[in-house]
Amino acid sequence: MQEEQREIIEPLAKFHVKVTRAGQFTFPYYTRLYYNLNIGDFVELIVRTRDSELRGFFIARLGDKAGVTIPSELRTNLKIKQGDVVEIVLVRYYRLSGILGDKLKVLEELALKGYKIITPEEEKQLLVL
Repeated sequence: MQEEQREIIEPLAKFHVKVTRAGQFTFPYYTRLYYNLNIGDFVELIVRTRDSELRGFFIARLGDKAGVTIPSELRTNLKIKQGDVVEIVLVRYYRLSGILGDKLKVLEELALKGYKIITPEEEKQLLVL
């Protein structure tokens, strides 16, 4: 029986970052600009270190000021510490606007103010799955 052949995709981007306190790094500005990524969007990432053949794979949400946190257990397993330079591979991204659609505007206002006054029609839209 012939093994199924799968095509390896080219990563969207590859870059190097310095890990700061709590395992954080800033997602590069021009990569965000190129892919039109915004705060709140999700990215699938692979992290590589120079000293290990193992890699880490995780999904992160672009946080405030485009910060990303490498999960602590992953940092422990790959022996990543503050000040290390690691290689990051961008595999895929998911835009929050694509996931939430019309609900995004309501949620953005919630995030900014903590509340939103809504009409009965907006309430119906929020209750639709």
